[in-house]
Amino acid sequence: MSASSEIFLFGKFRLDRAGGGLFRRDADGVFVPIAIGSRALEILAVLVERRGDIVPKGEIIGTGWPRTVVAEGNLFVQISALRRILDGPQSGQSCIQTVIGRGYRFIAPVTRCAVGMEYSASLADERSLEPQQSSVSSAERRQLTVMTCELVGATPLASRLDPEDLREIIVAYHRAIAEIAAQFEGFVAQYTGEGILAYFRLSKSA
Repeated sequence: MSASSEIFLFGKFRLDRAGGGLFRRDADGVFVPIAIGSRALEILAVLVERRGDIVPKGEIIGTGWPRTVVAEGNLFVQISALRRILDGPQSGQSCIQTVIGRGYRFIAPVTRCAVGMEYSASLADERSLEPQQSSVSSAERRQLTVMTCELVGATPLASRLDPEDLREIIVAYHRAIAEIAAQFEGFVAQYTGEGILAYFRLSKSA
């Protein structure tokens, strides 16, 4: 299945197939990369993209293990791993629902947006939980600083390392940049493989 150029937001998570994986929003509002296997990521993507639909087990297996015959137990292992990441210990119901004898269905609300717009969408989700004034006078204009950076030497690394090892390096790089940006009240707006787009909003006094 070809990678989608869209971003999928659900709960505290962001799924970016074209940009490099699954991310969780931390206490500072920064999306931090989550270490997740490529098969689990492919399985999650097909479920999220077809949110609300029952996806047959055979179709999911074909997505996670293309052109390979595997036992159904392998799918159960991947689904269990996804539930541990997405649901949390306090959750009473999984966002991945088992439909006995048929397949699986993703039931959590999903917001789909184009690449580059997920930052605004995630802010809108946060603000929807806070009391809002109806007056237009509450709007204000602020300056925005935009920063882009990328991992130097990523192309040579890709030719020398196993894909899983390369992913671990990129995830660690993404996490480090996100933590540094948060120290300066910044937000990582977009991950593009080995690149990052970050926004820094200046305070009123600046």
